[in-house]
Parts: sequence; structure tokens; C-alpha cells
Amino acid sequence: MKFVRSTTIVENNIPVIARTILPLDEIATMHESALASLKGELKVPKHVLDSFMIKDQLNPDFWTNEKLNPEVHTRLLKLANSFFKDLELPSNIKMKDILFVGSLANYNWSKFSDIDLHIVIDFSEFEEEKDFMKKHFDAEKNLWNDKHEIKMFGYPVELYVQDTKEKLSAAAIYSILTNKWKLKPEKEHFRVDQSLIKRKVEKIFDKIKSIKDNYINQNYEGVIDKVTSLKDTIKKMRKSGLEKGGEFSTENLMFKVLRRTDFMELIDSFKNKAYDNQMSLREDLP
Repeated sequence: MKFVRSTTIVENNIPVIARTILPLDEIATMHESALASLKGELKVPKHVLDSFMIKDQLNPDFWTNEKLNPEVHTRLLKLANSFFKDLELPSNIKMKDILFVGSLANYNWSKFSDIDLHIVIDFSEFEEEKDFMKKHFDAEKNLWNDKHEIKMFGYPVELYVQDTKEKLSAAAIYSILTNKWKLKPEKEHFRVDQSLIKRKVEKIFDKIKSIKDNYINQNYEGVIDKVTSLKDTIKKMRKSGLEKGGEFSTENLMFKVLRRTDFMELIDSFKNKAYDNQMSLREDLP
């Protein structure tokens, strides 16, 4: 669990759902554990907010004097080529670049960071529409990321297929293909407004109460609709923040806080279990 033990998502004296509402169905272990210590409203752990602080240097496992570790470069290049080969694209389609982006290419790395590796392809070279290709490649990268668990110095690798015309909201971009910076990171005088982010995130946390109430009342359609709507809102919020203020925007940092707690997994747990119950038929117990 990533939530601090003294926090909760629901009010006191609510029994664990898996034991009282649905005797024939067990809620996910994470879900049951989160509901077990009922002591008030959920809070954002301080160590999550502190993880956004700017470091004095780039991660030394990956960088020396802003030069990429040669072994890391070799591994990332090999990995990108392997992934590209697995896509089984027409022979005329070539990679335009391989980009290393995100906090591990910048001064805001933390224990929550991952290696964001973007495979750049010109979508206009395909006969299919751009939107179709984006959905196709998103599905391919999701399958790959779910299938593999590759880590470097403990940081997981996340692959993404990017169109050459896609605007990349990144404060640092390193080309693995050329082994050079395309956008060099700078130590910005950056201060996280922790209180603002905390307030905004906890307003989103508060949405759990309504979702939980629907679940307890066996309004499974309501659970599914609310979780779907909430995730869509979060996605749009992040997109807007990236477009307006880049990766250090309040909205993007809020999104990262949500990912660095169990919130997203928790609402998915409600949605998945609601769907399972909605679609199941079971004999009533005497």
C-alpha cells in the first residue's frame, strides 16, 4: 500500500464491504486493506509531495556531467529496436528517433520516476487515419508494458509510440538515436505549492465517498459511470495543464500525486468489482 496507514477513504464505523455486502465476492486485497483502518478522510502523504522537489544533480546512475551512461544508452537503444521490431510494421516504415524524456532526464527525479522511452514514427506514412494509428500503437505499447517488467537501477521502463507531429510537453529531451540532447534540462527555480496541490487532490479523493456509497447500495451502474467520468475528468485536467504550463503545471503534478498513491488502482477496483457483480448471477444464500 502506498497510502499512509493512518489514512482512509471513508467515514468511521463502515464495515468492510467484502464481508457484509457481497458474501460471494471478495474485494481486491488492496481495497479491503484501505477500508480496514477507518480514521477520517484520506490525506496526501507528505513524502509524495516532497518527491517533486528539484535535485542538485541529474540521477547519477544515468548521467555523469550530463552525459548518458554508455551502458544505459546501449540498453535503451537495444530495447527500442526490439520493441520496434515486435510491431511488425511495413519495411518502408522507419524510426525517426528514440527519445528519453521525463523526470529521469531532468532534475526532478525521485523514487517514483520511470524511464519514459518514446519511439518516434511518422503516422502520415500509413494508409490508415492518424487517430486509428494512435489507438493501435497505444494498444501495442499497453500490451508490451503489461507483458514486460524491465527495470534499470530499479526504475521501470515505459514505452510509448509518438507521432513526429505530436507536441511533446517536456522540459528535457534526450535522443537515444543520436546520443545527444535535443532539449537540455535546466535547474529551474521551481517551488511546489504543496498546500494548493494537496487541497485539489483531496477534493478528488473525496469523490471516493460517493462511489463507495453506490457500491454499498449495489448501484453498480452508478459506480461504473462515476469512475469512468472521474477518470475522464482527470485525463482532461492533465492534458489542459500540460498544454498551458508543461510538466510542472499544477494539474500535471496533481495527476502525478494521484498516480503515486493507490487512488487510481482503488477506483479501478471499485469499477471492476462493480462490473463483475453487475454481470454475475448467483444463488441467494438462506
